[in-house]
Amino acid sequence: MYFNINTTMYNKLTALLLTILISCSAFAARNNGTITGKVSEKGNGSPLPYATISIHNSENKVIGGATSDNDGKFIIDKVIFGNCNVKVSFIGFRDTTFSLNISENSASVDLGEIKLSSDAIALKSAVVTAKVPVIEQKLDKIIMNVSEAVSTQGSNALDVLRKAPGISVDPDGNILLNGSAVQVWIDNRPSNLSGAQLEALLSGTDGSTIDKIEIMAHPSSKYDASGSGGIINIKTKKNFAKGINGSVRAAYTGAPYDKYYQGADGTLNLNYRSEKTNTSVTYSPRLQERFNDFYSTTNMGNGVILEGATMSTADIRNHSFRVTNDWFINKKNIFGVIVNGFFRDGNDKTDDNITGSTLFNNGAVVEKTATSIVNSDYFKTISGNLNYTYIFKEGQEITLNADYGRYNTNQKSHQENIFTDNDGDPTRLPSIFRSNSDQFINIISAKADYEQIIFKNYKLEAGAKWARSTTDNDLLREDKVNSSWVVNNQLSSIFGYTEDISAAYFSVARQFGTKWSLKAGLRAELTDATGNWISADTVTHKVYTDLFPTLFVGYTPNKDLRFGLSYTKRIQRPRFNQLNPFRIYVDATSSLEGNPNLLPQYGHQFSLSLGIKRHLSVSLNGQITEGVIIQNPYFNDETGDKMLIWENFGSQSFLGGSVSITELPLAKWFVVNANLAMLNVNNNTEGFTSNSFFGNGYLNAAFILPKDYKIEVTGFIQTGIPYGYFKIEPMGDLTLGVKKGVFQNKGTIALNIMDIFNTRTNKASLNSNALEGYNFTSHYNSRQITLSFQYRFGQGKAMKARKVGNNEEASRAGSGN
Repeated sequence: MYFNINTTMYNKLTALLLTILISCSAFAARNNGTITGKVSEKGNGSPLPYATISIHNSENKVIGGATSDNDGKFIIDKVIFGNCNVKVSFIGFRDTTFSLNISENSASVDLGEIKLSSDAIALKSAVVTAKVPVIEQKLDKIIMNVSEAVSTQGSNALDVLRKAPGISVDPDGNILLNGSAVQVWIDNRPSNLSGAQLEALLSGTDGSTIDKIEIMAHPSSKYDASGSGGIINIKTKKNFAKGINGSVRAAYTGAPYDKYYQGADGTLNLNYRSEKTNTSVTYSPRLQERFNDFYSTTNMGNGVILEGATMSTADIRNHSFRVTNDWFINKKNIFGVIVNGFFRDGNDKTDDNITGSTLFNNGAVVEKTATSIVNSDYFKTISGNLNYTYIFKEGQEITLNADYGRYNTNQKSHQENIFTDNDGDPTRLPSIFRSNSDQFINIISAKADYEQIIFKNYKLEAGAKWARSTTDNDLLREDKVNSSWVVNNQLSSIFGYTEDISAAYFSVARQFGTKWSLKAGLRAELTDATGNWISADTVTHKVYTDLFPTLFVGYTPNKDLRFGLSYTKRIQRPRFNQLNPFRIYVDATSSLEGNPNLLPQYGHQFSLSLGIKRHLSVSLNGQITEGVIIQNPYFNDETGDKMLIWENFGSQSFLGGSVSITELPLAKWFVVNANLAMLNVNNNTEGFTSNSFFGNGYLNAAFILPKDYKIEVTGFIQTGIPYGYFKIEPMGDLTLGVKKGVFQNKGTIALNIMDIFNTRTNKASLNSNALEGYNFTSHYNSRQITLSFQYRFGQGKAMKARKVGNNEEASRAGSGN
């Protein structure tokens, strides 16, 4: 028999109370004995985690005890010598009791496998559904219980995310939900990173530290309205039992191309819980060598064609850390601190023998450009959170948050362009320039969240928030003229931006009987933003108020079916680097530039979902976005120079459906995860319309073999998709992994071969009349072989998460691609 999540939570709370009781007991004798064993379900042999094992003396007083881990195993040390009774209990099962005598001659006792039988009387009052399921369909979110999923063992956080329903990861490391970019949170707090930096953080995080993933395609009104695709919240394991637990992980990566590229990363996670505190420390370093190539063809008409190529190599070093601590002052007061840090230091340079461009006129070479680019960048972020929770009574509490974050980015670039004809003779003077860009972002915010049960059946949530973001940007561009460096005032820039957001929300939820549930809410946000482009003597000031309604309806006719209907309105404010009017060169003829006049984009999202038993979910999804933030292309007809400027593009709509299969056991040794999404995409702006079918698919097959071996085959494929005036071409990859459990499955050795056929390539073409034709192809060292080892010690149990550290503004500070 299996039991629902409420039953499991009951056992967790019982075990916690037992642990506290044991810690307060005074031992009158010397404690030397040890009792071990494993608790399982009679009949199918399934382990029973969170079972309670208690030791009683002759007066039936509790003098020791423990709880079973995820494998049903337990160990009780420091047992008093003498006669005692060992009681094993789990709600819904018959208690089992052993009489033992612990002495110097038998100080260590192994009870072996303790098989509990179901209690028919207890079952009459229990709702029999399932042991903590891998996938839970809640009213406003989908929960993936990672610790229950076989196929996630031995994986990093990025691998785990790829196995969640509807989630995919694009080649730039951006996390997508049903094809739309999302915010990634860790323990109810934005990760503050995006793109390659977020990918580096997740790749270096041990998957065994994750307890569950919350997937909120349509977050409720208590969450910030920003984020077009929703929120993915990664909840890590907390130390449930007193003492120390954690994990260590180390990995080496090699990428065999024309040159051999290497990488290494590791993670150390430590957790300690005492009677009054719960502390967690995580540190992850990462070293990586990589290359990026970029090839483009520009057809400017009348036989004029420009072909460009850029090949760059990079050395990247990342360090991240996270420290959290909760103080349990008493049963009603909890105070906490969170400190995060991420440091990235990278250098890249181009291959002078490849990088450059050639201009043709009716097949004849007009000019060749040889380009040399040397870049360096440094990114540092330090953020902190203070939080306090006061619990009035069960179901009524208030949580206060104060956040501060500082983000520092420095980018330096040196570029030389030499122009010659087909014979190698100069056609014009060389273009040599350098730039030094500094960006400082400070974010401060305060938030209060309150919840209470009212009128017995209604849950009220309400809160308010204020946040201020300030960013200072300074770009110095210098050109080399006659062996001297001269400031280019036209391309140098000083830009400042200040933004205040004030918000308030409320939501009400009601359960109608056992089948129907409803949740509705409204959020109001007032934004006051000022952009000061000092070098251009231009000031932009915007003040706007928005209302964001949310609605969720759930219907559960029986334990095998779950229906859900939801609607939300969302906003996506520009990231700070998108507002920055700096010009950054990608190659000799391509550059990127921000836009201080950029406006937010607004989206309306709805979904109708169906969950069938434990493993299958189907949904119909729709999304209409106005003022889509895209990179708009501009061209110089004479030179072929290309510039991408962030602008607002008309509207974009998605309409379609998805099917997800999670942890489907086709056999005891064969588990499948799969996701298929099919959408119709429409892009529309003044004078331009495009329609396209978009589909992406993900398949993970895990083969559970004897002697703790596991083989995984993972494949991903997506069709082309329009993006503004561009059309992204199809792509996909295939990955093979072999894992072996060691040290009684506390350790894992894994070998992964990623992108076996070297097909993870970015290709795009211009889908407008701006030119006769433009297309590009970009690739990096995606084909990699990684050997990793991880070891877990102690026990990590999930605790009720507190609503702390909710600084959305910081997610816009991370540098994307």
